[in-house]
Amino acid sequence: MNTGIDEDMFEYLSSHLNPKRLEHSYNVANLAVSLAERNGVNALNAWLAGLLHDCAKCMADKELIKFLKNRRKKSKYFKEISINSPHLLHSFAGEIIAREHFKIKDETVLKAIKNHTLGRENMSILERLIFVADSISHDRKWKHAEILRELAKEDLNKAFFEVLVEKIAYVIRSTGWLCPQTVDTWNWYVSNFKKDS
Repeated sequence: MNTGIDEDMFEYLSSHLNPKRLEHSYNVANLAVSLAERNGVNALNAWLAGLLHDCAKCMADKELIKFLKNRRKKSKYFKEISINSPHLLHSFAGEIIAREHFKIKDETVLKAIKNHTLGRENMSILERLIFVADSISHDRKWKHAEILRELAKEDLNKAFFEVLVEKIAYVIRSTGWLCPQTVDTWNWYVSNFKKDS
């Protein structure tokens, strides 16, 4: 998809991300566009959110913490994340880079970037779409990625639920720290959304 600003984005991303992460970003953007067309979402917004979702991914942990502190942009669980799993802050930093560097003004795009890792309560379709596309893009080779790519084409909401289950299960299996924001996402979804599916 040619947005007219690809060159600037490619230059920025190629100088800030390693080649594998850059390829992943384009894969997520391409899948996001495909899913957008099936779900009544603006394709350009899906492309932008997909392409920029990991724009801060290669920042070091200390750099992420400092970056967010300097801008006084702290998430609800900033302290806990900073102590236990600071790499998760890349999504919050990415939203700021999209806003400040690329002058993205559309709040739906910015929220999709910000919440693609941990989710949040009451996510929009675009937010859920990027959350899913990030986990099942064509460069992802984990066990159920291909199955969930097919499911996402049929039912984005069911795919979102399965990706959320996989994310939580992965953290538990690896005895990692489970961010309370993801727990909030799970509880909101089960209480308000899944009962209707």
